[in-house]
Amino acid sequence: MTSNRHQQRGLAMGGWLLFIVVFGMVITMGMKLAPLYLDHNTMSGVLDGMAAEDGLAGKRKADLQGMIEQRFKINNVRGFNVKDNIEIKRTKNGTELVMDYEVRQNLFYNVDLVTYFDKTVELRN
Repeated sequence: MTSNRHQQRGLAMGGWLLFIVVFGMVITMGMKLAPLYLDHNTMSGVLDGMAAEDGLAGKRKADLQGMIEQRFKINNVRGFNVKDNIEIKRTKNGTELVMDYEVRQNLFYNVDLVTYFDKTVELRN
């Protein structure tokens, strides 16, 4: 007795369309998020570098902000407002740099991607 059943091999047209839509959204989100994380990694490296230097804890806030802005500029970080997003705290142990910010990136229409970053480093005397 022969069976007239046909086995499907691969995806049907609807399956392929769903795959393409999901893959496209993942790629789009990755392209929007990757630069944000790369910039944050660069800025974290700048703050870590400052934490490794001696003698920065006693500097004035304006001098520290200027140093951070200059180092961000050298590392091609543009459009980041240091005065609004990096707090310079004087503590009993010394000086802390607190980088606390969020970035909203439009994905499509009224859907945004929101990323939140927080980094604290302690400066040495």
